[in-house]
Amino acid sequence: MAEHTIQFVSPRRFYDTATVAETHRRLLAEGHNISENALRGFIRQGILPAVKIGRKSLLYYPNVLKLLMEGTGSVSPDEDRPSYIPARISV
Repeated sequence: MAEHTIQFVSPRRFYDTATVAETHRRLLAEGHNISENALRGFIRQGILPAVKIGRKSLLYYPNVLKLLMEGTGSVSPDEDRPSYIPARISV
């Protein structure tokens, strides 16, 4: 008889700074029910801070969670976030 080994697939690694699509996948994986279009709308309205690189927007995940949990888009500059992500963007 041939021996079979079971290989476990390592869980997907998520990063704190990610595109809207990657952030949306992470939110769904963690049980948050929000659409990708809603995230894009928050960025367009200036509620959710993001950095545009070409056609893509990068989000800082703790800011997204803060918006979902507290219902506010105000992020103070002294928050624990990378310095290259602005507290608010002008639209």
